[in-house]
Amino acid sequence: MPEINFNQAKEFLDNITSEDKVAIIHHDDLDGFASGILFYDWCKNRGVEAKHFTFDYKEWDDQTSFEEFDKILIADIAPSGVEYLNLPLDKEILYTDHHPKAQEVPKELLSYQTVDEGYIPSSRTVGELTEIKKWLSVAGTIADAGDLHPINQEFIDNFLKEIGMSLDKFRENVTSIITNTLVYFNKDPDKAFEILKEINSIEEIAQLKKYSEPVENEVQKFVEEYESKKEKLGNINLYCLDPHYYIKKPVAAIISRNNPDDVIIFVIPWADGSLSLSGRNHSRKKDVSRILREGIKGLENAKTGGHTSAAGGKIQTKDLEKFKQNIRDFVEQ
Repeated sequence: MPEINFNQAKEFLDNITSEDKVAIIHHDDLDGFASGILFYDWCKNRGVEAKHFTFDYKEWDDQTSFEEFDKILIADIAPSGVEYLNLPLDKEILYTDHHPKAQEVPKELLSYQTVDEGYIPSSRTVGELTEIKKWLSVAGTIADAGDLHPINQEFIDNFLKEIGMSLDKFRENVTSIITNTLVYFNKDPDKAFEILKEINSIEEIAQLKKYSEPVENEVQKFVEEYESKKEKLGNINLYCLDPHYYIKKPVAAIISRNNPDDVIIFVIPWADGSLSLSGRNHSRKKDVSRILREGIKGLENAKTGGHTSAAGGKIQTKDLEKFKQNIRDFVEQ
């Protein structure tokens, strides 16, 4: 089926009824969680208690079945991740995403991909489709660096003007607190979803500080240590962390914002004994998605995917030195 537009995606959502069984699949960062919660609330308003599934490359169980559902909503999962979902293609499926079209998604999906319009995070798209909790849509957009792209400026600025808050204050009092809460519950995404879906206003976000504050303290520690502990791989910086909380995303976001021209690869141990990778380059002058692909060449059970400016992946711990050498070889080409 050909790609669809905004109005057709909206029509799909309008046709959800209380008779439907709906699954929601979303990415594991704030952009994905915001999208998932907005879809969840949309379904709830139509009498549907949808079931959500949090996707990430490292932990996804490819035996997960969606056969019991009539309709499936997918947000913020790159095309390369869709193949891991093992979707039942005889169902009605709405797929919306903003990642590069590195590969085709199944033609059976109703596919609303915004990448051709510019860098529009999925939480903005879903927020505009549902018109629910605009503050959450804006938080997800900013968390995914949407504020660095002019196409989102009016969307963000109009809302901040409406609530009388600066971008820095919103990032500090809303986006960072929610992001840290997701980190706190990294090993229990269902718990994070249950807590966050009950937050209905900016004022209620203060309830999350008990989760956010211990994470924030650790984030700041590793941000401060970056300059002294980064490793040079040619013109690429590699920063290995071994924190108590899974703080890769907030640390990567802060450091890459502070060093927009640097290409940085963050490496952090994962629960299964593997290493999680995160590549960042806010200037978008270097394709970190390609850099990570070059880094994992020849490595067993390695995965990667993402954007030009932000990408993630996974390698086995034993392959770290080979990964580094692959990066050095690529830089020297």
